[in-house]
Amino acid sequence: MPESVAVTERRPGRPRDTALESTVLSATVELLLERDTREVTVSAITERSGVSRAALYRRWSSREELLAAALDSVRSGIGLKRAATTLETILNSYNDAALDVEGHVGALVKKRVAMGLENDELRALSWDRHVSRRREPIAAEIRRGIGMGELAADVDVEAMIDLINGLYYYQFVVRPPTQDPASLEAKQERVRNAVKLVWEGALRR
Repeated sequence: MPESVAVTERRPGRPRDTALESTVLSATVELLLERDTREVTVSAITERSGVSRAALYRRWSSREELLAAALDSVRSGIGLKRAATTLETILNSYNDAALDVEGHVGALVKKRVAMGLENDELRALSWDRHVSRRREPIAAEIRRGIGMGELAADVDVEAMIDLINGLYYYQFVVRPPTQDPASLEAKQERVRNAVKLVWEGALRR
């Protein structure tokens, strides 16, 4: 085992070995991009990373937990850029997040969906540790809009997020990617208009 990633038994309160974690997650991401997901086994990960199986299992309790962590490691958080209205704040934030799913990140997002459909444990881990957390700032912003009187008090926050997420997912994950600036701009405008339709139904009357 390379000295740079060797670990010993962790004692209570001992800081996490970030070098080992980074090495294993990077190796797992590489394998996910290169191979069929069924070939991304613990053995393949230990061989690529140089980290022993025992050390790997001290950090992650299962292959699914490791895969979920690796998929999470390539996504940036949703940073809200405050605008004049709650609608514009959310539209701007989603626009940035949508552009983030191009290239390698987009390929991994699609693999997350495919693996989740085949593996309930991985789907649950991805939801609990990634998807649900990315929803939190959007939920907080919608609640802020309710508190400010922009949106109706009885708006179902979770349902509203599902509607908006579905619009972006369909356009930026399901539909074929495009490198043409004009096509990308048209796609972004299409989603913005659809979100505005959703928003119209939630406005305070």
